[in-house]
Amino acid sequence: MNANLDKWIDFLDPENLKGNLMASSLFIATYESFTDYAIDEVKFFYNTGFDESGYTFNPKYEKDVLSKDKKVINASLLWLKENEAISAEDIEKFNEIRRYRNKLTHELMNILFEKVPADLPKLFLDLFILRVKIEKWWILNIEIPTEPDSEKYQNITEDDIITSSQMLYRIIMDMLSDDEKTANFYKNEFLKYRIHKN
Repeated sequence: MNANLDKWIDFLDPENLKGNLMASSLFIATYESFTDYAIDEVKFFYNTGFDESGYTFNPKYEKDVLSKDKKVINASLLWLKENEAISAEDIEKFNEIRRYRNKLTHELMNILFEKVPADLPKLFLDLFILRVKIEKWWILNIEIPTEPDSEKYQNITEDDIITSSQMLYRIIMDMLSDDEKTANFYKNEFLKYRIHKN
């Protein structure tokens, strides 16, 4: 009886509910963004242009990618693994993240009563790490070699690259900080810029 009462008290605490909803929503949105990114990057590697119907793709996309698995995200990750962008362990980690995301999506009300599981922050970080790994590989192995002046980038390493996801993760973590100055830093800087611009 007391346990059920405690769950209701936690659930009815506005700050607790907002925090749990925010954490769950952010995780789900980041997962969806990752899957879209992985699928689109691989697909557009086979882009051949566009016509009146939209983008066109090399038929090899079907053979090289889609034939690997009935789920496009799985097929895309397998393609990335075959090209040494990620490892088998990375795919296992993604599958763990996917199971967690499915649990959040389908059991959200129960989770809000039980509190968001303690491993959410770690899996959230794991998802960002995996995306950054792909982004850096893509820059080094796809984008730079196809640049007209690619020779001037030949000494660039992974450590020299800061991706958009790394920057976004830093911004999100700062905004979630308990320190009010840190949490509002970016908003305040943009407000200063707007005032200066006007």
